[in-house]
Amino acid sequence: MQNFAVVRSLDVPNHIPPDEFSSCARQLAARMKAIGRSMPPVLLLHVSESVAAVLGVAHTGVIRHNKSDHKGLQSYYEIWLVGKAGIADYMLALRGIFDDCFASEGGEAPITTQ
Repeated sequence: MQNFAVVRSLDVPNHIPPDEFSSCARQLAARMKAIGRSMPPVLLLHVSESVAAVLGVAHTGVIRHNKSDHKGLQSYYEIWLVGKAGIADYMLALRGIFDDCFASEGGEAPITTQ
């Protein structure tokens, strides 16, 4: 899948299969495509508590929108899952990205739940 990557620290619990992450991202991309938008690039970082501490990430769900005004450099989102974070934490972060995409364009996000 384009515009989506997963980075995992070697010591992170392996309780969520990597293909589950990409499956959820594909669902978000399909929803965005259905309303005429494209999914922004997303970098998912699944790290252990010790790695998160070294990198200054306090908890799961930190979403960073890395904006670029430089020509040729694309803006992207980071999702941080720390330790035994669950798939629900990840889904909530994806929802936050979806909502932010619409808010940054000055519009309201359509209802995303059914």
